[in-house]
Amino acid sequence: MSEAVIELDHVSASEGILAHLEDVSLTVRRGEAVALVGSNRSGKGLALKLCAGLGEPSSGSVRVLGVDPVSASEEEVLQLRRRVGFVFVKPALVSNMSVYDNVALPLRYHTALPEAAVHDRVMACLAECGADLFHDHLPGGLAMGDTRLAALARALVVEPDILFVDEVLFGLDADDLIRVRGLLRKYRREKGLTIVVSINAPTALFALMDRLALMRDGRLVAVCPPAEAARVDDPMVREFFGSN
Repeated sequence: MSEAVIELDHVSASEGILAHLEDVSLTVRRGEAVALVGSNRSGKGLALKLCAGLGEPSSGSVRVLGVDPVSASEEEVLQLRRRVGFVFVKPALVSNMSVYDNVALPLRYHTALPEAAVHDRVMACLAECGADLFHDHLPGGLAMGDTRLAALARALVVEPDILFVDEVLFGLDADDLIRVRGLLRKYRREKGLTIVVSINAPTALFALMDRLALMRDGRLVAVCPPAEAARVDDPMVREFFGSN
């Protein structure tokens, strides 16, 4: 069995009235693909942030790649950030920088690569994500789907150990989803990437997942392979998968 790279142990947390978690425990192992599944108020987005070390629980503990982000030193947190890629629902791209420079930013900040090597890696990653044609555009002039693809390129360009994507379906059309599905499959197969996403609707992306973590009202209802999810005895889950 591969090592645990994410460990939530009896975690509770809140984001005001927006979301909360109650006594959530979840372990993700290296190379797995796991989807946090539920409605917009299920707590899955908050759980995703905690899995990435981007929040602090009110109780319980979180470990990401062996590090407790709450008690870690500044250097340990910096090292962790180099190994984790996160795509937010609304991509946090720098508005006055081109798509190219946004994607290059983590390489310039976290590595000592010469600019020629940065250019080659950025353009290759943009091409993989289908964002190379607008590499010289500012984010504000892009459609949401294109902005999401650019943010995905920025998350992947540092070749992280774990990729997190919040609301993976948001803003993507059918062609974008096909591209993202192929990209995630490729990175898992070729680089052993661990993938954790949040999803609020049934999708063909479930086929890529080893497990679904089904959430309702801040609680983890069940964790199971996608093929078993429709059999979970919970009203939210039955409604979600149309198994009533």
